[in-house]
Formats: sequence, structure tokens, C-alpha cells
Amino acid sequence: MKTNGQIWITKSLNERQKSYAQNLGLQIKEVPLSNIQHLDFPKEIAEAEAWVFTSQNAVKKILPKAQYNNNSFTGTVYASGKQTSKALQEKGFETISGADETALSLAEKIAEDGILSAVFFCGNMRRNELPDYLAKKNIQLKEDVVYHTLLEPKIIPTKKGDALFFMSPSAVESYAMINEFNNEIDYYCIGRTTAQALCKKGILKSYTAAEASFEAMLKQYTTENN
Repeated sequence: MKTNGQIWITKSLNERQKSYAQNLGLQIKEVPLSNIQHLDFPKEIAEAEAWVFTSQNAVKKILPKAQYNNNSFTGTVYASGKQTSKALQEKGFETISGADETALSLAEKIAEDGILSAVFFCGNMRRNELPDYLAKKNIQLKEDVVYHTLLEPKIIPTKKGDALFFMSPSAVESYAMINEFNNEIDYYCIGRTTAQALCKKGILKSYTAAEASFEAMLKQYTTENN
């Protein structure tokens, strides 16, 4: 059996996630590399056929659907990732997702459905895949920034055999600011987009969770280390 090293988590976990790790008998260390600053959700929203979300962070300050009666929004809500969809559904919104949990897959679904205009609720460090794809399809896109990602790089003293968990491309960027990547530790990613960010840093091998959740990442870890 492989000797397991330290598991480093590059974001703050909630109590449910901590309990899940503890129940698996795993000792983890949290070293948050970014901080999310939620902004007030816009009161005036441009008219469009669809609202688009690619992160559950964008859902934090949205009001329950029942409170948008005066806005008369009757369009479609698109969400990438099960966690984002769940957060919206808890606020009363029905959602449509792409073939997988990536933003590009969601953009393809939006175009396939014949949407002509959409509002994209995003962060200040949003990636380009979705806006670029929709622009190529001549879909009018208005962006509303509803949260800021603030990078907070910290030294993580990894050793050979350790595992490093990344939950976002921004965490990869933050880590790279003052740490070196090497092939003596194992890298775990919450999704393909994060894995692609690692690949750009020279890490060609990483483990990607079956779905975009911390729990799925831990399952992947236990599978690879038992």
C-alpha cells in the first residue's frame, strides 16, 4: 500500500466538509489561497432571454425567485455544475445544464437552445470560454460582476508524497505566485477547467473528481491511495 502524505486543501471548508473528511479517517490541512467578496446582487437587470451562472459564488446574494415578480423574468436559467444548480434550485429557480460541468459545455447548450440574449452573473476573474463561444454564435451577452475573487498566496510546505487539492483555477494562480510546482506530490482538481490551469503550469498529470465537489475529490483520493 502507498504511504500517504499530508493532504493540503487550498480553500476554507465548511463544517459538513470537515466532518466528511474526518469520517473517512483523513487528516487535512486548510490553507486558503483566495477569498471571495460577495457583492450585492444587481437590482436593475438587463432584459434577456436567459440568466447564466457558472459558479455557486454568483448565487450567494441572489434573492429567492418569488421576490423577482416585479422584474417579470420568465426566461431560462442556465447553470454549470451540480453545486451551482443546487444553490439556484434552493432559491426556487429551475435550471438547465450542459452535457458536463464545464462553462464551455453550458455555452454550447445555450447556443443549441437558440438563445439570442443572456445575462452572465460572474466574478471579476471569470474565464473566457463561455463569453468567447457565445460571441462567436452572435449571442448578445451582458455581464454583471456579483463577486470578487481576491488572491491570497501563501507558502505551502509540501513534501514528497503529499496531495494538493485545488478547487478553482484562481487557487492554482495564487499558489503559483510564491510556490513551485513539482512532480513529487499528487494534484487533485475539482474539474477539468482547474486541471487545464494546472496543465498550463507544467503539471500534466492530475486527478480530476468525477463531479465538481470536495466530497468527490476525497473519494478520488481514497481510491488512488488504497
